[in-house]
Amino acid sequence: MFRKCITMLLMLSLLLGTSLVSIGQDSEMMEFEITQEMIDASPYLQSVLSRLDEVYDTSEFRKEPPYRIALAAQGTSNAWSALFDAHAYWWVELLGEEVVSELLYGDAQASADVQVPQVEDLLAQEPDALILVPMGAAALSAPVERAMMQGVPVILCASAVETDNFVTEVGTNLFTVGANLAQWLIDTVGADGNFLMMTGIPGVTTSVIMEEGALAVFESAGIELLDNQPGMWSPAEGKKIMETWIAQYGDEIDGIWTGGAQMAQGIISAYEDAGMEIPPIAGGEMQNGFLRSAMEHGFEFYAWMYPNAMITICLDVAIHVLQGEPTPRFIDFVDTMPEARPFTDAEAEDYIRPQWSDDVHGPILMPDEKLAELGFLVEEE
Repeated sequence: MFRKCITMLLMLSLLLGTSLVSIGQDSEMMEFEITQEMIDASPYLQSVLSRLDEVYDTSEFRKEPPYRIALAAQGTSNAWSALFDAHAYWWVELLGEEVVSELLYGDAQASADVQVPQVEDLLAQEPDALILVPMGAAALSAPVERAMMQGVPVILCASAVETDNFVTEVGTNLFTVGANLAQWLIDTVGADGNFLMMTGIPGVTTSVIMEEGALAVFESAGIELLDNQPGMWSPAEGKKIMETWIAQYGDEIDGIWTGGAQMAQGIISAYEDAGMEIPPIAGGEMQNGFLRSAMEHGFEFYAWMYPNAMITICLDVAIHVLQGEPTPRFIDFVDTMPEARPFTDAEAEDYIRPQWSDDVHGPILMPDEKLAELGFLVEEE
């Protein structure tokens, strides 16, 4: 039965584009030049670039299934993370108890302070592997190192930590994402434009590294931002900040960099209320609400992908590690999920899904029947 499940896992991985390949310098997100100065100033970039060609010998972790896997997640603080968790449980159910007998779960509530003791609690349950969505690069480094010392392989999922003592990281080069969005904004508006920047949750690694990449590009172009504030990955907070910016800067605003589609929705809503034309936005995603509004208003945008479905790759990798197979130390979902590439407003119609509710971030691997169960489908009139 186990062989049958593993065969299903590998076939599904191939069908869904989740083969284990590492990012290359010619990645589609690499549309700007990474300078040596940027590398020297960024420990994150140094870590990612050093691991591009590395493979981890996981033979020490080889064991027979079924496996108990711990998942220290962001938690259901928004729709993105709710669908991340839903993908995790759906994928584990699909694999079957012969492969994963138990998924130990921790809800960090988007807080490193909550997640640190939570990881310790998960490790006390002696899992076979730990999948970690780090809420803080510095804070989670010590728990990651303790897990590795305990003989529990760590797979970082969707973000990074400030130690290289883990097996692999599944995600994407967040520095290049932030930098590429900034470069698009400059190319679209011009280096003499007046730009605003709205980041995610302060201290959360994903937000911090994207901001770092964007600021490196803005600074290299000699651009001084009008303002830079955290929008907390929240439509409500994004709208509140944008209302203040509109009152303060009005028509002076030429373009906006945002670290997530949730905040972009708030930005659009503030412009709607003000009855003003929406400037180019760098930082949309394959999120239905954002795409619907963008198509309605017809403004220029550049969207990146940060699919919650990447947890299925993280789970596949955890099993791969526990089988003792050599594992690349950096696995980019842009390479492993071909549909997760960046896109512009010219392609919006290719990505919107009328049957999804506004807060769904794609691409989604679960069938619509599962989304309906979770309340993420629009009811037919």
